[in-house]
Order: sequence, then C-alpha cells, then structure tokens
Amino acid sequence: MSDVWGPANAYGVGVTSPPMIDAFSHEALLYSDLTEFLDETCGFVREGLERDESVLVATGGERLTALRSFFGHEPDVRLADMAEIGANPARIIPVWRDFLAANAASGRSVRGIGEPIWAGRSEAELAECAQHESLLNLAFGDGIGWRLLCPYDVSSLPEEVVAEARENHPLVLESGTWSGSDVYRPERAHRALRHRVLAPAPATADELAFTAGDLGAVRRAVQARSVTEELSAAQAADLVLCADEIATNSLLHGGGRGVLRLWREPGAVVVEISDAGNIADPLVGRQTPPPDRLGGRGLWLANQLCDLVQVRSGASGTVVRLHVRLG
Repeated sequence: MSDVWGPANAYGVGVTSPPMIDAFSHEALLYSDLTEFLDETCGFVREGLERDESVLVATGGERLTALRSFFGHEPDVRLADMAEIGANPARIIPVWRDFLAANAASGRSVRGIGEPIWAGRSEAELAECAQHESLLNLAFGDGIGWRLLCPYDVSSLPEEVVAEARENHPLVLESGTWSGSDVYRPERAHRALRHRVLAPAPATADELAFTAGDLGAVRRAVQARSVTEELSAAQAADLVLCADEIATNSLLHGGGRGVLRLWREPGAVVVEISDAGNIADPLVGRQTPPPDRLGGRGLWLANQLCDLVQVRSGASGTVVRLHVRLG
C-alpha cells in the first residue's frame, strides 16, 4: 500500500492512494454515508490538486452540494451534476473524452470522480449504468494514464449492483483500504452488447414490420403513439427523428427489414426497433462522430435526444430500445 496523502481535512485524515501507474486506473469507492464519501473524495481531489492535475467531479444531490462548498472556488476543479450529464449513461464517456482532450494540449494530467449509479435509478437505467462502467475499461484502457474514482453507496444500492461494481473495477476502496478486485472481469466490455439480454416486449405492444419504402409508416406510428401518450411536441419530434434513424440503419445494415414495437411502461414510452443485423463495436453511439462523417450518426443522435437507449446485438440480431420519460 502506498503512502497516505497529505494533511487532514475537515472530512477525514487523507486518502490512501493505490500505486500510480501510466495507464487508466478505474477505481470503485464503496461508501456507507456522506461523511465517508467526503472523507475519500475530498482527499482524492486534493491529492490531484497537489499533483497539479485537472479534476472533474460528476455526482449529485447532497454530495455535490457538499463538494461545491469545498471546491467551488477552485479553478482546476470542475463540478458537474451527474443527473444532467449522465441521465442517459451512454452520454458519459464522451464527457470524459472531451475532458481528457481539453487538457491534452497542455500536457496536463487529469483525474475524475464519476457516480452514475444512485438509489432511485430504474432497473433499465441500472443495467445501462453497469454496461457503461464496463465499457469505460475498453474506452480508456489503451490510452493515456489517468484515474477515475466511481463511488457506490452501499447503504442504499442493491447487493447485486455493488457486486457488479467489483466486477467492473480492478481496484476497490472500502473502509479506507485499497484492494485489488479478485472478481474483476475486463473481458465483459467486449461482449457488452450481448450481456443482460432484454426481456421481450409486452404482448400488448403495438407492432409494425417494415421494409424499404415503409419509413413513412414508421414515423407515423411513432408520432401517433407520442400523441396518445401526451408527449410534448419537442419530445415527439425527437422520438420520431430517432426512430427514423434507427429504422434506416435496419434497412441499410440489418437485412433490409425490421420490426417496430411501441409500448408504455411506468414513467416512460418505449420504442423498440429490431432487425437481423449484428453490431460489432461495443462502443457504438458513445463516440462523437467527426464533423465530416456522412452517416453513422443514428445511435449517437438517439443517445443525445432520448432519456435512455438500450442496445443489444449478437448472432440472433440487434435490438434498440428508445426510452422517453413521461411528465
């Protein structure tokens, strides 16, 4: 175990750091209350400032409020509300990429704190958050060295969520002690689109099979359901656009045909498009397309406009689900 960092602070006596390495270090913090959260995260941030690193912290609620009271005046600390930047977990990796790129020109090292998982997330959101945590290892594993600490509130999260945190993070900080995770599974990222098979659409879902020439029917079906569910005009327009983009992908890459399904679940409208295609890139839709690229923006656009996007793909085909919250 390496040295304990620095002087005591108002929320603890410092932080015990894992060995510094010239690679991406993905770390889980398992905490039980606000005091423990602040003990560890304040030490982590202050250690970064001592090293002249730029720091991005994305969390929420009382944790974000408390950290703002400590670091709101620090020019080298950016504090963000994860409920805004990471409501759809697929938007988070681009935030980290932009943060790294912004500091790369000056050769400055960075570190971050990201808490995408909190009590109150829906089952579908928790599944996509776990997928995101796994994909971080793939997105940054071969790049420059930086540290990302991911807090988990063990007092409020289900045991299976905490167990999965150990599978997605090679290093774990618990009760003030660092340890290597003996259940870390980096290979999960490569099969992320095949993990957690989605439950079938409900039998009551509206269904429309489509082929070339039927995109108009797809758009009309989504628009009609949006009106039925009383989505706002902006939500409806975004959902129709995203469904059109994904259905177009089915025609171009999914065998020239697909199936549209629409239904309502508690708190959200769901649009599902399935086809016979297979997506090879686990990071699809999570990397900002170059401005000069023609096409290839469908899933990226869906992630920017929908509240949640679920993608599953394998030998049996591809399923994309677009979630838009009601109210």
